[in-house]
Amino acid sequence: MIALWTRLGRPYKGRIALALLLAGAGGIMAALLLGISGWFLTASALAGAAGAGQAFNHLYPSATVRGTAMGRILARYGEQLVGHDATLRVSARLRRNLFETTARARCGLARPDADSLSVFLDDVKESEAALLRLWLPLVSAVCAALVALAFAALTGTGALAAVAAGFFLTALVGRFGLAEQRRIDRRLQTLSDAYRRQAASLVEDRIELEALDRFGAAADALAALAGDTARETLRAGRRARIVSAATAITGGLSAIAAIALDRDAGTALLAGTALSVLAAHQAVAMTLGAWMTWPRTELALQRIGNRLSAPPAIADPEPAPPPAAILPVEADNLVFGPDADHPLASVGTLILERGSVTEITGPSGAGKTTLLETLARLRPPLGGELYYGGTAAGSLRSAAVRQRVGFAPQLPDTMAGSVRDALRLAQPDADDARMIAACDTAAFWPGGRRGNDRLDLVLEDGGANLSGGELRRLAIARAVLRDPDLLLLDEPFAGLDGPVRAALGRNLAAWALRHDAAIVVVTHAPDAALWPGLIQARIDLAP
Repeated sequence: MIALWTRLGRPYKGRIALALLLAGAGGIMAALLLGISGWFLTASALAGAAGAGQAFNHLYPSATVRGTAMGRILARYGEQLVGHDATLRVSARLRRNLFETTARARCGLARPDADSLSVFLDDVKESEAALLRLWLPLVSAVCAALVALAFAALTGTGALAAVAAGFFLTALVGRFGLAEQRRIDRRLQTLSDAYRRQAASLVEDRIELEALDRFGAAADALAALAGDTARETLRAGRRARIVSAATAITGGLSAIAAIALDRDAGTALLAGTALSVLAAHQAVAMTLGAWMTWPRTELALQRIGNRLSAPPAIADPEPAPPPAAILPVEADNLVFGPDADHPLASVGTLILERGSVTEITGPSGAGKTTLLETLARLRPPLGGELYYGGTAAGSLRSAAVRQRVGFAPQLPDTMAGSVRDALRLAQPDADDARMIAACDTAAFWPGGRRGNDRLDLVLEDGGANLSGGELRRLAIARAVLRDPDLLLLDEPFAGLDGPVRAALGRNLAAWALRHDAAIVVVTHAPDAALWPGLIQARIDLAP
C-alpha cells in the first residue's frame, strides 16, 4: 500500500498523519479508560469497606476517567472523519490515474474485459479501505498494548512478563493465521475471477447460447462455480473468527497470569492492569480480524500496481507542440496489425488530402478496421513511415492527432441518456443548432424524426433501442460534430436502403468540401457515385 501511495506522489500526507495520530490517541484513551476505571472503582470499594470512604479522594480519579472517556470519543470521531476524508481523496486520485493508465495501455476501440472492471471496482474498493480497516486499527491496537504494558510494569516484573508473553503469543497466532489466510484468499481470488468471467460471458452470449440450447448448461456451470466461491468465502471468514477468538482467550489468560504472578501489588492496581490488558487485547483481536483480509488487499494492490505500471500502447514523446495541421496524412510501406508479432497487412503508398475520399476494401479479417485505428493513432504502426502534416507520427503526441480526427466505428457504443447527451460526448459546448446540423449530415432520423425532437430521444444503454444503421449514423453525427480534419468511417453504409445511402453519401461529400476535410471509408461495396466533387482513391487490402 505504501508503494502504491508513493506511486501516486504521496498525496495528503498531513491528513493521513493526523488520522494515524488520532487513531493512536484513541487506543491510548481506550486502554487508559478501562485501566483507570478499574483501579478507581476497586480502590473506592476497598476504601468504603475499610470505613475510609470519606477520606478517599474521588475528585482526581473521577476527573481523569471523564477526561479519558471524552478524549476517546473525540479521538475516535476525529480518526473516522479525517481518515475517511484522506481515503476518499487518495481514492479519487487513484481512480483517475488507473483509468488513464489503462486507457493508454489499450489498443484500438475494444471494450475493457471483465478483469478490468474488477480492478476498477473491487480492487480499488479493497485498496481504499486499507487505511481505515487496517492501518488505523493497527496503530490504535499498538498504542493500547503499550498502555497495558505500562500498567503491567507498574504492577511488577511478573505481570510485565505475563502481559508481554500474551502479546507475543497473539503475534504468533496472527502470523500463522495470515499465512493460512493468504493461501485461502489466493484460491478465493482464482474462483472469483473465473466466476466474473463466466458471468460476463453468460450475459454477453445469452442469445447464442439459447439458440444452441446451451444456456441451461452454462448457467448450471456458473451456479456450481458460485457455490465453490461461497464455500471458500465462508472458510476465509471462519479463519478470521478463529484468530479473533484465540486473541481474546490469550488476553484473558495473560490478565489472569499477571494477577497471579504479582498478587501482592495491590488489589486496585491489579484490577486496573487486568482491565487495561483486556481492553488492549480486545483492540488487538479486532485488528487481527481485520488484518485477516490483508492477503486479499495485497492481491488487489498487486493488480492495481500492475495496471499502473503497464506501458502505453503508443509511446508519446515528451511534451511537444501540437501539429499546425494533420493533413495531408502520408504513409509509406505502412505495416499494421494487433501487435508486433501479428502484422495483418501493409500499405505501400497512402496520401490523404483535403477534399478527398479514400475507400478501403478487402475481405473480412484483412485489417481494414485496424488500419483506421492506426490512422487515428489508436494503434502504433508496426513498420514503415506515417506522417501527419509533414511531421513523423512518432514526433507528435497521439492525443494531439486524435483531437483532429473523427472516428465512427462499425460497432459504436453509447451510454444511456438522450441523443443530446450522446452528442455532447464529442463536443460538450455544442448548441442544439450544431447538433441538429450534425444529425442531418449523418442522415440520422431515428424512427422517422427529422426535427429538433431527435435530440430529446432517450437512448437505452448501448443504444439498444436503435437499429444498427441508426446507431452507426449517430456515431457519424458525433464524429462530424467535432469538425475534424480527418473523418474515419467504418462500414457507414452497411444495411442502409438506397435512398438513405445516397443521402448520406451526398451529405458527407458536401460536409468534406465545406470543411476542407479528408474522409476514409471502410466498405465492402465501393461506389464512386456517392462522393461527387471529391478526389477519390481506393486501397484494396489483399487477404
